[in-house]
Amino acid sequence: MRNSSSTIQSGSRPEDMPERTSRTKTLPLKNMLLTMVKICAVVALIFMGFLGALFVFLPLPEPSIPEATRIYDINGNLISSLFVENRIVVPYDELPQHLKDAVVAVEDKRFFSHKGIDISSILRALLRNFRAGEIVEGGSTITMQTAKNLFLTHDRTIKRKVLEAIYTIKLEMRYTKEEILEMYLNIIYLGHGTYGVETASKLYFGKSARDLDLAEAAMLAGIIKGPEIYSPYHDMDRAKQRQAIVLDLMVEQGMIDEAAAQEAKQAEITLAGMPKQSSAAYFVDFVVAQIREWNPEVGSQIYRGGYEIYTTLDLNMQAAAEQAFARYMPEGSKDADGITQPQGALVAVEPYTGHIKALIGGRDYSETQLNRAYQVRRQPGSAFKIFLYAAVLDSGYPINHTQMCEPVEFPGKASDDVYKPRDFGWQGYHYAPLDIRQAVAISDNVVATKWASVIGPGTIIDYARRLGVESPLEANIPLALGASEVTPLEMAAACAALSAQGTYAKPIAILKLVDSNGKVLLENQAETRQALRPDTAYMLTSVLRSVFSPGGTGSGLAGFFGSRPVAGKSGTSDNQLEAWFVGYTRELACAVYVGWDNREQSLSGTGSAVAGPIWASFMANALSGEPIRGWEMPDNLYWDKVCDKTGHKANITCFDWHYELFKQGTSASVCPTNHVFEYLLGALNREEEPQVNRVPIFIPKDAPAASTGSPGGTTQVEDLEQIDESVIEELLPYLEQGDQTGLEDFDWSQLLPGLVPHEPDESGGPGEAGLDGSDEETSDGPNGEPSHPEGHQEDVESGLGQDGEGNGQQGEPGQTHPGATGSRGSSGLQEARLATGTKQPEYAAAGD
Repeated sequence: MRNSSSTIQSGSRPEDMPERTSRTKTLPLKNMLLTMVKICAVVALIFMGFLGALFVFLPLPEPSIPEATRIYDINGNLISSLFVENRIVVPYDELPQHLKDAVVAVEDKRFFSHKGIDISSILRALLRNFRAGEIVEGGSTITMQTAKNLFLTHDRTIKRKVLEAIYTIKLEMRYTKEEILEMYLNIIYLGHGTYGVETASKLYFGKSARDLDLAEAAMLAGIIKGPEIYSPYHDMDRAKQRQAIVLDLMVEQGMIDEAAAQEAKQAEITLAGMPKQSSAAYFVDFVVAQIREWNPEVGSQIYRGGYEIYTTLDLNMQAAAEQAFARYMPEGSKDADGITQPQGALVAVEPYTGHIKALIGGRDYSETQLNRAYQVRRQPGSAFKIFLYAAVLDSGYPINHTQMCEPVEFPGKASDDVYKPRDFGWQGYHYAPLDIRQAVAISDNVVATKWASVIGPGTIIDYARRLGVESPLEANIPLALGASEVTPLEMAAACAALSAQGTYAKPIAILKLVDSNGKVLLENQAETRQALRPDTAYMLTSVLRSVFSPGGTGSGLAGFFGSRPVAGKSGTSDNQLEAWFVGYTRELACAVYVGWDNREQSLSGTGSAVAGPIWASFMANALSGEPIRGWEMPDNLYWDKVCDKTGHKANITCFDWHYELFKQGTSASVCPTNHVFEYLLGALNREEEPQVNRVPIFIPKDAPAASTGSPGGTTQVEDLEQIDESVIEELLPYLEQGDQTGLEDFDWSQLLPGLVPHEPDESGGPGEAGLDGSDEETSDGPNGEPSHPEGHQEDVESGLGQDGEGNGQQGEPGQTHPGATGSRGSSGLQEARLATGTKQPEYAAAGD
């Protein structure tokens, strides 16, 4: 039977049963601490496991040290450095021992004994920083700094510190101490944008780190701690104090003795001087663009690959270009984009080689990097006529061939349009026949369009292509006046071909490209081709030299050159929106362009007045000191006498004549006029030759001196009294009838004692004179500048009709400068002469 008293009722508890502790009560302190320790241990184990896994699985990156690319000019002078970090890497074995010792002594004296992390240095740094209340010392070793600089940022985070420690240990495991120190010496920052001891050594001392002495090495090592504080350029006294600390540490560590240290402390330090900013930024951009086009992979590494690029630029010529720009560019003003306007460009190319010797792509590279030398096309105006007349002369037309300057019409672009070219001036036409030399010298537009019609726009384009123009060209009559757009680089290269006897060389800027290991990746030479026959190039050069004669559009620039032979052509686009001057000597060709980027504002000046002084100043200074040389005349060219009045080859009665250049095998008509009979007829009737509006005769600057003894000039009416009466009686019937038929055998040479007729020169003219620099032109002023450098402002404004405008300078009509023999056919500087007889007429202004 069950005892009911022993039954425990639900919900009751025996009095002697102990009370259970509540789960919500606080654990004893020791249990809490034990739990925390366990938790920390687990976290630590997890963290250590993570670090271990990170150490095992995190690969050490391959060290990649960005190295600066160096660009040199033709003479080996440094033009510019391209870099992410300005650095030149030098092998460990090539660095002097005292430089390596100095760095180790001041940065990490236990470098060769610790395993990458120096615990004692870290503890010492912590203690000093704690006492000072600020960071006064770092505990990083050379290996730790190398790991940070190679693989990490400079952010002060736990993540960076952890990775730095791992990379430091791995560096020590993979590389020798010497290899780590080599890396360190080539990557440390040493102030003024330089990285590594080699670049810094050249910056501060103007020499390679290989050549540093002890004093210089100690100063360089002292800069590492604070380049902005200890740079000798900032504070030489502070730099010397830091140098002394380095030397004392080297003595303390047994690297040098006290005597060597004292000698280094007392040594005078000579600084190289801060380098100037690159003066060829547009050229450098052009070089980089060329490399990227040639090899995109190399181009992508150009700022970190450590390449050496040897170029064609001549820094002396570049300086001359920048000086000319600074002096003669029109006064500028800021446009809406903050860019100074007008802008401009200059390109100089060496004949035969195609070497670009100077290049400017704008007024200020810091304002705009648009390179107008080759990235911008503009209308060249009459400067494009060099292609027109290259085609004309190469087609066999002689220089004395004429076209009448009178109103003419051509079909326009639309079916109902009419194109009517005009010359600048109140008349718009000269109403006179102009030979090629005259038309080029005064930049006549009407005659140019007539020649374009004769040979065809397609032929002009063909010759422009031969001479290197790749820009789109429109086949129409205005093309001859520069209506299509080209680049300054194309124009300069074309002029270089004319100077090089018709040999076109594609412009190049890079001669050689070498990688950081010394391997030559590229050796460059210009592609060449014979674009024109040598005789055509010579004849066109002779014609373009007349541009600088009195009356020519470039006459105001002649004083820049003295006796140096020079050829050129001005150009101005419609409404004077663009101004050009292109030209060359035997040694150098150059094109200059000036204009507003938006092409909305006039320059209020012509090519000769705006671009001409820049071109002439540059050319004169760039060639200063160079021997004066001309061009050698090809054997199949010869000089012959041309009648001033008719433009035909002179006959025995042509007493007013000048020499002109001819090509063997080409025909040229002989003057049909008996000028003695014509004169006597006029004198008998007491009639004076009427005044006419004519263009001056341009004496070729390269013409030979005459040897006939003829004084030239004109015969005065009073000379009739010298004629024997019997001769007058014999001639009178013919004179009264105005017909000389029947006088074919008359001895005209005996008519007047003062007139000695000459025989036309059939064999090539006296002498073998060429474009050899024998002209006696206006003398130079200081530094190759003209005696009156502002003389170009005297040019007479004139224009290009529909497609351009230009200028000229009135010469002094009627003046002649006889040569040694007293002949008008003499060489040397000749004044413009007029084909007018006894009277000296006015003549129309020139075009450009």
